[in-house]
Amino acid sequence: MRFVIAIVLVSTSVAFAAPVIPVPVPDQLKNPWTAEWEKEFQARGEKVLKGMCAKEKANGLGGRTYFENEKRAYGFLMAHAVAGDKDTAIKELQKEDAQAKEWHAATAGIDYYACFTLKHQVRKYFLFGEQFDPKYKQRMFDGAKAWTEKDPLWRPHPAFKKAGDGWGPDVKNSWVDVRGTENLFLMRVTSVYLMAEETGNEETRAKYKETILKYAAALYRVGMGEWDSENYHGHSIAPLLNLFDFSKDGEVRAAAKLCLDYMCAIGAVKYYRGAFNGPTNRDYSHPQPFGGSAPAMLWLYFGDTPLENTAYESDEVHVLTSGYRPPVAVVELARKNFGRPAELFASKPGYSATTGNDQKNPPVYFETQFFGHTFQMGSLVGGTTAGKTAVNGFKVVAADEKRGGIAIQGVPGPDPKFVGSAKYVEGKVSGENRVGQNGNVAVWLVQGGESPWVWVVPESVGVETDKGVTFLKCEGTWVALFPINTGEVKVDDELTKALTGDAKDKTWAGHKVLTAKGSGGKFCGVAVEVGEAGEHKDFAAFKAAVAAKAKVTAKAEFSSAEMTGTSGRKVSLTFEEKVEKTQVERDGNPHDWTAHAKHLYRTADDKPVIEQAWLGGTLTVRAGKNTFTGGVSEKGTATFKNE
Repeated sequence: MRFVIAIVLVSTSVAFAAPVIPVPVPDQLKNPWTAEWEKEFQARGEKVLKGMCAKEKANGLGGRTYFENEKRAYGFLMAHAVAGDKDTAIKELQKEDAQAKEWHAATAGIDYYACFTLKHQVRKYFLFGEQFDPKYKQRMFDGAKAWTEKDPLWRPHPAFKKAGDGWGPDVKNSWVDVRGTENLFLMRVTSVYLMAEETGNEETRAKYKETILKYAAALYRVGMGEWDSENYHGHSIAPLLNLFDFSKDGEVRAAAKLCLDYMCAIGAVKYYRGAFNGPTNRDYSHPQPFGGSAPAMLWLYFGDTPLENTAYESDEVHVLTSGYRPPVAVVELARKNFGRPAELFASKPGYSATTGNDQKNPPVYFETQFFGHTFQMGSLVGGTTAGKTAVNGFKVVAADEKRGGIAIQGVPGPDPKFVGSAKYVEGKVSGENRVGQNGNVAVWLVQGGESPWVWVVPESVGVETDKGVTFLKCEGTWVALFPINTGEVKVDDELTKALTGDAKDKTWAGHKVLTAKGSGGKFCGVAVEVGEAGEHKDFAAFKAAVAAKAKVTAKAEFSSAEMTGTSGRKVSLTFEEKVEKTQVERDGNPHDWTAHAKHLYRTADDKPVIEQAWLGGTLTVRAGKNTFTGGVSEKGTATFKNE
């Protein structure tokens, strides 16, 4: 049985009514929230729904159905069905698919192929099906029954012609999208499961239940392969909301809940006042705040910023029509309500670890994350990966009164459009690079003594150079950049114009580019110190402290460097070809990467914030005087406790 429940989104002017919510969340699966938090959530939701409805009119949206164009169109139409032009939206959601008679003839003309379409198609069916023309809803049911009669993955497709470029069934010979990224994997397995369950195809349902439970068990043992993706994290949350909201199976629903808790928790580590800090996997070089799906989606739950999100990706409607809420301790973690300053060590798995249930191979990436009172700084010892990859290895986010959180992003490379990562393009990261970090100080070296360096910062950030050190002045956060075998870091007017001057692409509007060039030899780099109000009286005091106390030394053609910060904190880095052999000393003590790899999360100073042992099966979050503990057994049984 499904219930139709009216939810009034709190407003002083307009009252939006959300006509449907899936089966109410049973008490045993609820994370309790305060009434005030729920009021704030609903207020943010109203603003998003109003914004989505204003940005995309409902009329005509239903015609955007080629391949996976529904990934945007259906989301906006569902927003209209909830809070806008409802009658038009319901009609548009039932528009005939562009490939109904070609790719989807075997599924009653309904697109059950592309994963991005599936994510919305499932919610469309369960949330609005009762408002559809009965014949259309029956077609969706009949199509889903045929689709899940057998496992649709790699089932020979009648539209197949021959293998070739592209991702359609005509070249992939499958009844469902075969792409294997983690977010697409989750869209596929949750959708196949739900439609097999709905239509009574038990063999397929049982197979996909096993896959889902294995995934949940792996998530709590090896972490997320597509970890902390600025671009895709929200796209993984959305299909899990479908599973949580619509599954009839108690075990599956509980597993979905624990997966959502986990993804909100790891997102909370990087979330900062509407911005998202690094390091991140599949980082597509977004400006902040609200750069990519991670902060845009998580803002609905976490808030904590004066700026309202207008970067709608259409998945927001999943959050706003779901009964799921993250644990209180996770929200407090996102809002940084714990003892600071604090430092966190994290380990990240290889990309296919979770989707492939790989519990044998050790972690691949080693992260250090520092939480100040007005900023976060995070790094990977392996730096920002070179070549056709998308792993960001260094980033700083800082508090800003008007914007919430802003980002300081840099890379050893020539192109400010790829300041976060190479985004699978050769030549955007100039070489292998390594980072050593100790709290608020870091050393970053690249193999290539003539490497260019680019930094992108908001234009509101002041830039001053004094005695070779470049200072970045944010509101209450100040960054000192010390050159290591490079020229001074300076504002580059030409590259700034190239980055921001495109009238059609406003991605980096309101930012400026800083550059430096390596001086030759085998290595060059930068040392970094981040200071803040409270630690220093003001910006002038920070500059004076840097001049009097900070020190950078380098050895052996700059393959080794040491930074001493204004507080006496030290970090040294010696470049090694193998990441795990890279030598980092913190205050004279060698960092043990073997010990680091034994935990997915642990605080450096034993402050109980977020903890998870490698292969441990349990995640614990402590923040704001609240504790969340969640775990999944090897067989997929999910348990949790909020205290």
